[in-house]
Amino acid sequence: MMLSNKNSKINIDVSGTGKIETLDVLRQGDVFVVNIKGDQLSIIRKGGNEWSLVNGVADQESVDNIGDALKNYFGL
Repeated sequence: MMLSNKNSKINIDVSGTGKIETLDVLRQGDVFVVNIKGDQLSIIRKGGNEWSLVNGVADQESVDNIGDALKNYFGL
């Protein structure tokens, strides 16, 4: 089943410090394009709770925090 691509606004604690940010997320199959503070990140789920940065600049902790929020939001 192919899911349609649509923008979602998701509240995410990117830094893990309790500061919630609302990010625009576009799901393109297994890749998620996230707009954060004017920058764009693309991340992909490698399986389980492992996420990888495809495009953009972010530390692994932020990628994992975003990934966890995406997993919960999209029911992955």
